[in-house]
Amino acid sequence: MSRHSPPDVGSKIKELRSARQMTLEQLARASGVSKSMLSQIERGRTNPTVATLWSLTAPLGIDLADLLDSKGEDQATRHEISVLPSHQCPAIQSADGKCSLRILGPIDLVSQMEWYDMQIEPGGILESEPHSAGTREHITVLEGALRISNGLHQQDLAAGDTARYEADIPHAIENIGKSKARAMLVVIAG
Repeated sequence: MSRHSPPDVGSKIKELRSARQMTLEQLARASGVSKSMLSQIERGRTNPTVATLWSLTAPLGIDLADLLDSKGEDQATRHEISVLPSHQCPAIQSADGKCSLRILGPIDLVSQMEWYDMQIEPGGILESEPHSAGTREHITVLEGALRISNGLHQQDLAAGDTARYEADIPHAIENIGKSKARAMLVVIAG
């Protein structure tokens, strides 16, 4: 059994930049990513965040999925099991620092489905604006206690509970316990 290595985005960025006859400095200026960071990414010395890659897509004229896709794979490679090591999973954090979401879903499905490993400190709350019409969230509490609120409704959940709710209205997930809460959150677009 072989492990699939993550896509070599550094080489892809360098190749795309060269094909467009852009210098590191020109791409840095156009993307807002520092020249030294770009150099480190292209040489494979650092793993860029999703936000950094996103910043590079417009100046390079590509979609984010183009950077992360491994096109041109032969038949044997196509059937391998792809593994993304834990330390390479991108994460986002709430403004108050009390909620973190590890992004587990592949970037090419983001317009249809997203899934996250969520951790919320006691008293932390993740408030969300409405998603697109018909979007639903599915959350399973793994540890702790959470309160889900959307519109006029709210529901308290304990470890093992799963809730499904409309997310095309303002909604929130709050840790109502005295310890860190952890949950799996799946967002399915309508």
